[in-house]
Amino acid sequence: MKISLNYASTILMACAAALALVSSTAFAEKKTITYFVKNGPVLSRTAASPGDQPDHEIIQTARQDMTTSSDPDWNDVPLINYGQSDLVGGSGAVSGYATRTHKNGDKTFYRYQGKIKAVTNSGAKDTVGEGTVELIGGTGKFANAKGSGTWNSSKGQSTIKLNLDY
Repeated sequence: MKISLNYASTILMACAAALALVSSTAFAEKKTITYFVKNGPVLSRTAASPGDQPDHEIIQTARQDMTTSSDPDWNDVPLINYGQSDLVGGSGAVSGYATRTHKNGDKTFYRYQGKIKAVTNSGAKDTVGEGTVELIGGTGKFANAKGSGTWNSSKGQSTIKLNLDY
């Protein structure tokens, strides 16, 4: 059987393209990680009281937090948290975005939402909360990163459990 050079080249290019596609998806990392975010210094804070009820505040905050994890990609990594809250008496809805800068300079981007509640335990005031988090993209190694999970917080620290692909 005689095969033309053009036909053979076309078949080889198609095989190479298929192999490249399989290779790029085969090496994507899928994992579930848990990491901890400790509240850091507030970079900016704006609060407004609409006056519709006592102790109602709408707050926008930027804060530099720090991540720790047993996963080296997320351990000792800073993030900037851009949050909004609508609170009455310290309790209510929170949402926002965060940008994490990994040790190699690559970034990951997040969106979150949830509820927080002001509590007093043995005379000590605290804010506890829970909600959802979504990894919405990144740069470099994390350019195709996607994921979702949950967060809960207490005593100035959040615990995040995240299922992700990158």
